[in-house]
Amino acid sequence: MFQRILHLIIVVILTTTPLVAEADNKKTEEQRRRLEQYKKELENAKREVDNLKREKNTASKQVAALDRELRMRGDYIREVEDERDAVVDDIMRADTLIDSLNRVLEYNRAIYAEAVRIAHRNYRQHSGTNYLLSSDNITEAARRMAQMQHIAESRRALADTIRLQTALLDEQRALLSVRSHELDSISGVLDAEQSKLSATRNEAKKTFDKLSKREKEAINEQRRQQKLHDDAVKELQKMLKGNTVGAGFSRNTKGLNLPVDGGTLTEAGFGATITGKKGAAVKTIHEGIVQEIQYKANTNRYTIFLGYNEYLVTYTNLSSVSVKKGDIVKKDQKIGVIGNGINANDAPYVRLAIYDCETKKPLIVSDFFKKM
Repeated sequence: MFQRILHLIIVVILTTTPLVAEADNKKTEEQRRRLEQYKKELENAKREVDNLKREKNTASKQVAALDRELRMRGDYIREVEDERDAVVDDIMRADTLIDSLNRVLEYNRAIYAEAVRIAHRNYRQHSGTNYLLSSDNITEAARRMAQMQHIAESRRALADTIRLQTALLDEQRALLSVRSHELDSISGVLDAEQSKLSATRNEAKKTFDKLSKREKEAINEQRRQQKLHDDAVKELQKMLKGNTVGAGFSRNTKGLNLPVDGGTLTEAGFGATITGKKGAAVKTIHEGIVQEIQYKANTNRYTIFLGYNEYLVTYTNLSSVSVKKGDIVKKDQKIGVIGNGINANDAPYVRLAIYDCETKKPLIVSDFFKKM
């Protein structure tokens, strides 16, 4: 029985802990990948603001770019906070495991020390030899020999268990140390980003104050439309729960056709701009259901919200639409016509964004168009 218990202890330590650690590592790596992408997007937004500052008569563009930077910096801060929470969870798990291992290790070491003391006393007193010689017959002697071997094997198994537990304890202590340093670093990043957010907000306000009344009204309308879009996305994400249309669509989907034939993906990341020819058809990238259609009177443009399984995809800046709310669309089916750019010289484009309704977060659009 003692040998069986020791064997179970070893099996539990070797099989369950690495699996849990592997799952935690995957989750942490995914969060860090997202954080890096957010950081890259934020740097691009900041670079756009810096470039505009060197140009003349671009105050309204600067405000729009600063607004975008503010949104992205807010998203980045939330991602850093998620990473901080994940690290705190890791620290708590490591603390719990270290405490548990310490107790088990102390208990096993006490048993092993007692076993060694008994073995040494038996050796000095020749108890083993006397135990064998006092047997009534050969069968009894063989049985006693087997018992002595079993005790020795149990003692060796316990020593092996103690070594494994010690190694695991050292590993968890090292992980705890790393995570503690990471937490300090993340806290520093958060403080710095909060300061930058405040500075960017102040800069946007000062730049906005320099605008004419007409420009201010236009900027405020853009902000209002952006908020309406963000609120609509949140509501539609709730509505999509349980949607099974387009069940083949997932974050692992790759190699899709661009929504505009001959189009060019000019901006990758959590949102993508696909430029194309004037009057080009906009097609759905996958089978889905039309959840909502929004029309913006000030721009005379449409936004289509399509549900693919439990993912939401928005198509923005369409000059016309050819579907209605509730329609189930097939892959590559025409849903509208590409809209012109903001200025007469700008290339026609459609803006694409993809949201995971489970996490309530945007995904990297370019990933879905990578060829296998």
